[in-house]
Amino acid sequence: MTKEQVTVLAEIESIRGECHQLIDSKFDALASRVLEEGGAELKEDERVLTLAAMPSAFKGKKPVSLILPGGVEMNTPSWKKAVTAILQDCNSDPRRHRWMLELRGRVFGNFRPLLAKTPEGMAAPLKIDEGLYWESKFDTEALLRNLTDKLLCKVGYDYQGVVIRYLDPQLASTTVEETQENTVQMDQTLSL
Repeated sequence: MTKEQVTVLAEIESIRGECHQLIDSKFDALASRVLEEGGAELKEDERVLTLAAMPSAFKGKKPVSLILPGGVEMNTPSWKKAVTAILQDCNSDPRRHRWMLELRGRVFGNFRPLLAKTPEGMAAPLKIDEGLYWESKFDTEALLRNLTDKLLCKVGYDYQGVVIRYLDPQLASTTVEETQENTVQMDQTLSL
């Protein structure tokens, strides 16, 4: 491959990433509207994304709850609890349960198995069921990417139908800063 081809391929991948982000943001806005119209009010610093979003979109965010494809909403105050809930929902289907059992010891991360029969050798195992464990010692992006790419898509689980409600600390700090700025401006206006 020539240097020019590498440059062109890198540019294509960059544009692909931008397109994915644009599409994700449009669908996330649509999902937010659907939730709001259905009576699910979001707090000012809360947002929603489907699990189909780029895993990097969840970095630095704190999950609040998730809505599973069947419509059940569950409180999930951590990414590990969210992943466990998704895995257990996936496992509740007998056909997917069999596939997951067959995949034990065959789904790997960089250094260790991701899906195993026992928690031995795992740094932070999540128990899905008897004889079924998932490795969770990853940052948020890697945890969600492994979950969707290495397991859920292989067993046919509708992870695109999983809606995650999360807090964005950056929005919270921006809101506090804006409130402080508005208060200062009001004080200055009132003192005139």
